[in-house]
Amino acid sequence: MKRLFFWLTLASGVTAAILMARRGESFGSITKKAINNPFGALGNELKTALAPETQTTALQS
Repeated sequence: MKRLFFWLTLASGVTAAILMARRGESFGSITKKAINNPFGALGNELKTALAPETQTTALQS
């Protein structure tokens, strides 16, 4: 069980880091978010990636 949790944590952190890098975030920001909270970072990145275009433009303004 510990091994499964470890691999899930690692996979979610790497996935979140890849999504953040594609979005253009700085390496320091990616590292901080992915190490401190890999599941939360993945959740935030999935929300950002799956959000309709109108919501993401409204958030940027």
